[in-house]
Amino acid sequence: MFNSDLDTCELYAAAFSPFDSTGKVNLKPIPPLVDQLIHQGIHGFYLMGSTGEGLSITLEQRKQVTEAYMEAVDKRAKIIVNVSHTSYETATHLTRHATSLGVDAVSATLPSYYEISSLDQLIYGVQKIAECQDQVPFLYYHIPGKTHLNFKMHQFLEGIDHKLPQLGGIKYTSPAIDDFMLCTQLFGDRYKMFFGADELFLPALAMGANAFIGSTYNFMLPLYQSIVKHYAGGERGKAIQAYFKVTQVIDTILGFDALASQKAVMKMIGHDFGITKSPVRPLSDQEYTLLSGKLEEIHFLEPQEY
Repeated sequence: MFNSDLDTCELYAAAFSPFDSTGKVNLKPIPPLVDQLIHQGIHGFYLMGSTGEGLSITLEQRKQVTEAYMEAVDKRAKIIVNVSHTSYETATHLTRHATSLGVDAVSATLPSYYEISSLDQLIYGVQKIAECQDQVPFLYYHIPGKTHLNFKMHQFLEGIDHKLPQLGGIKYTSPAIDDFMLCTQLFGDRYKMFFGADELFLPALAMGANAFIGSTYNFMLPLYQSIVKHYAGGERGKAIQAYFKVTQVIDTILGFDALASQKAVMKMIGHDFGITKSPVRPLSDQEYTLLSGKLEEIHFLEPQEY
């Protein structure tokens, strides 16, 4: 299902989940954003991950949001659904729900309340989740900043290679780009590596990454596309200039809670996905105004041509 042509760079938006002021799912913001991103050229959507707050909402809410994105996308782009849960049985249930809808892939981290202390244990856990279906590829979601599973992914691929036909690749959300490069160089012919650290987009691109999943693509997609265009065209200076703009925006966002501030940015640009779920605290009115002011200082909220 995944394009492996190194000349084609695929960008997937890590999708937000929309809620009203009471915390109930509000599906209305999904179709307009999906239409906008598809018009801009997005290749796919990654649902129910950290950006989508999948682990903070109920199973029914996860299903509702997933179904709404599936309907809005209507096969115009690919959809990957994160089925992570603290219960393997529930992850299996979510996997079967996702595959019944016709998604293009499923993805998961492992339940991590109980320590996963060895690479063999990690492989065992991934197999346990992925083997419940054989209809679509499975992507292991490597995000050590959240899971604290700091195993080397090239060693993981070496250990699991040829043992799990469902394994299609890794969603790699880590700044360890040396390990990422080892994965792409040693196993890139068999597994798709999706790079997920937005702030390292250009360095990863320079190392040969050709598939990306990011939350900030929801509101900076043309800017990322310009980085790809300029880099591919040999215009390294222009690529760096566009990348500098990305890093400015991300640095500004990270002055607040990353998820709460990104939902605030979405509201500023006309796509109100509501507040974040506990334990993430939404920005206060004062913080919202401060963030808006800082973004205006770097001219982010102004119309741009890239």
